[in-house]
Amino acid sequence: MNNKKKKIPFFLRLFDPKMFFYDFVKFTGALPVLADLRVKKIYAAGKKPKGIFRGKYIISSNHMSYSDPIILSDVFWQRRVGFVATNEFFRNPFWDKFFRGVGCIPVDKKNPSLATFKAVVERLDRGHVVCVFPEGEVTRTENMGAFKSGVVMMAVMAKAEILPVFLVKRKNRFKRQIAVIGEKIDYRKYIEGRMPTVDDLTAVTGLLVEKERALEELYKSTIKETKA
Repeated sequence: MNNKKKKIPFFLRLFDPKMFFYDFVKFTGALPVLADLRVKKIYAAGKKPKGIFRGKYIISSNHMSYSDPIILSDVFWQRRVGFVATNEFFRNPFWDKFFRGVGCIPVDKKNPSLATFKAVVERLDRGHVVCVFPEGEVTRTENMGAFKSGVVMMAVMAKAEILPVFLVKRKNRFKRQIAVIGEKIDYRKYIEGRMPTVDDLTAVTGLLVEKERALEELYKSTIKETKA
């Protein structure tokens, strides 16, 4: 038996029929969103990370509002971005069809199923990227909440790197939306075995938290330099 994974053709990555509704919503709403957000990107390394246009990775972002998926779709406008979202959004038949249509992947936060992980892997294998909010919910304070380790496990299963992103909350619509983009994290540098242990997952998740906080500090230092 040949267990080699079938490679997705480039034309299918470019014109994916499964993402027709996603593409329609994205491109019909792209201009108004771009004009409103006017996203300013700050790169931790001083330049774009390699492979950001065609690379295989999972976006890990802080969760400051329910509009975060719209913002991140704009930040990564050149990619099809799927979002792992709580299954509470999928209970109504209409919204279930809508959210799945725009590329969202349902997850039970209390008891994540294998189906969610498989959906993430499948989406990445099709040439898309997937975004996970490790806090699991919108934070009501300025401080980031505790991170769950699911994003690391997804990266392991998909053999994908993790790209940390910090979104700055806009105080008003006259301000530009700012996104601080870090460098990709390769989990393989921190996990020796084929499958991670609980300690491995905890350690890499802790590292991800440190990277996210470093991006926040980078933003604050950039603002101070601008005002100086």
